[in-house]
Amino acid sequence: MKKLAQLTLLLSILLYVGCNTSKQSTSDASSAKKETMMMKTGGDIKFFAENQRYSAEGMFKEWYFTKADMKKGDLESLTASMAVDLTSIWEKNEKLTEHLKAPDFFNIGQYTTATIDISNVTKKSGDTYTADMKLNMKGLTQDFTSEFKVTSMDPLHVTGEAKVDRALFSLGTAKMGVGDMIKVTYDTDVPTK
Repeated sequence: MKKLAQLTLLLSILLYVGCNTSKQSTSDASSAKKETMMMKTGGDIKFFAENQRYSAEGMFKEWYFTKADMKKGDLESLTASMAVDLTSIWEKNEKLTEHLKAPDFFNIGQYTTATIDISNVTKKSGDTYTADMKLNMKGLTQDFTSEFKVTSMDPLHVTGEAKVDRALFSLGTAKMGVGDMIKVTYDTDVPTK
């Protein structure tokens, strides 16, 4: 009976130590995963829209890459993903900034993040490329092709432009007199190392 009690005590100690170590490892793995998921770079994501009364020029102040994979020196092998913090939207007019956060635009009370997946990079000519992009925002998806220029390979730096379908994502109404396709530009390093 004494040996059984000792064995039970030993097993209890081993289980406690094992569980405690396991929790620490999971926590460390979670921290490492979180770090790799937020690859911040310098750069801008800006948008432009206008009607007869106003020319909007704004940006998203907070965004980051969640993935960027590329074979060394082979830009056409690049695949990447980004997350854009919709709550960080900014426009030069403070009242418009607040309105863009409202339910009839980005609805940041319900949707805080948009994601962009980048694939199928293809050289067009010289330093100009195209890429397929998939924008997920407000529970909806838009697929489009974007053209960009490579201004540096080390670090990889790109500048480009895309058109986002305002009507698809219910960003405002037709009464605003703004076209359905909104110009978005980007100017950023891509963390490929």
